[in-house]
Amino acid sequence: MIPKNLKLHRPYFITAIAVVAAVCGFAIADILVDWSVFWHGVLATAMISLCITIPIAYSMDHFAMKYRKQNKELEKLNALNKKLFALISHDVRAPLNNLKTLVDLFVNGDMDMETAQVYFGQVSGKLDNLTEFLDGLLDWSKRQTEDELLQKSNFSTEATIIPIVDLLDEQAKVKKISIYKEGTNEIVFADKNSYEFIFRNLLHNAIKFTPANGSIYINTYTKNGKVYTAIKDTGLGIADAEISKILDGTNWHTTNGTEDEKGSGFGIRTCFYYLKQNGGALDIKSKVGMGTIMTFSMPRGK
Repeated sequence: MIPKNLKLHRPYFITAIAVVAAVCGFAIADILVDWSVFWHGVLATAMISLCITIPIAYSMDHFAMKYRKQNKELEKLNALNKKLFALISHDVRAPLNNLKTLVDLFVNGDMDMETAQVYFGQVSGKLDNLTEFLDGLLDWSKRQTEDELLQKSNFSTEATIIPIVDLLDEQAKVKKISIYKEGTNEIVFADKNSYEFIFRNLLHNAIKFTPANGSIYINTYTKNGKVYTAIKDTGLGIADAEISKILDGTNWHTTNGTEDEKGSGFGIRTCFYYLKQNGGALDIKSKVGMGTIMTFSMPRGK
């Protein structure tokens, strides 16, 4: 790995060294031969050196920068892999182990039906979170390993939002949370799978951080060539410092929900990845104790 402070690969450094070396070599040779055309020889030597070394120097600099960039990408991927393995070993195994323990107790007759319903209900919520995490992980992994290109097209936000709301409505009903949709019929030009993932993740988080008997409001609108999808909740709210961590996009930021629902931080990171790929952005407005509005934008379609 090339040391960060080493400048030997810089074009100006290589060119200067080459020219000085060439001129010195010529001077030594001329001392042994003839001084009559010394300055003509110096000039010719310097020009030839410049013509040869400048392209070589810039090529070396290009490859050195590319090498460093690849090293940085590898370091990021290595850190990501370590984090993912840690998440999988903890967040995936724990709910499955709990489920196995409950099933064994029930099958062996060590747990009555009423108690089983209580514990199975708790495990069901954890499995919902696990499914959400695995869906995001598998989708992200597929795109990374297969180098799958985004399939951008025009699609209706309403036709995309309704099935996802229906899918997550059961989770909301468990906490007696009402979900309202209004003005959700816009046309977006983006990768539909990306939009679905982002919306599903943000709605899931809204349910997670909204207490019982709360409300969630969904609406879309167009402004300056962008379609904005807003998800407003009556939840716990987010402190400014926490918002900064979320919007940083590189942190594995996660907190427990109102019913102690666990998170991994993977979902929001993946949202930022998809937003960047689709020319979108995320905005968060929130006050602690007064709820949150998460709004993401994508290019408007025709």
